[in-house]
Amino acid sequence: MESLTLIRPVLIKVKVTQDYKNFASAELQEAIRQVELELQRLDFQAKRIKDPKGDPSTGQSLEQERRRRVESRRKLIEQIKGIAQLNIGAEVVYGRMESPVELKVGDKWRDIMDVEIVLQDGVVAAIRHGGTGGEHGDD
Repeated sequence: MESLTLIRPVLIKVKVTQDYKNFASAELQEAIRQVELELQRLDFQAKRIKDPKGDPSTGQSLEQERRRRVESRRKLIEQIKGIAQLNIGAEVVYGRMESPVELKVGDKWRDIMDVEIVLQDGVVAAIRHGGTGGEHGDD
């Protein structure tokens, strides 16, 4: 029988639990702390280069970088708000990966290509094929 090995996309989802919400919020809080440290560093650098004879483009560059960090912090705060509003039991997209799969004559394309993994508290809770929601232990 003819076959071919392909690389297929795999959608990774997370089943929302209180532990997931706590973990995701804590990760985002840490990211916000990091951004705030970067903002402090940029502010310190900006104060150091306030030399009237200095290159004005350096100050502009720091200000652009500062604006990017402020926007990043704003987005992180919005993500925390979004996590707080997630319903327990809902499934949210966590990421994407790729996996090899052997394709044979007669295989159903949708079963081969539509694959998702559902995680619950760090454990694989389901592997779904073909968008049917059915769970399979293979792969």
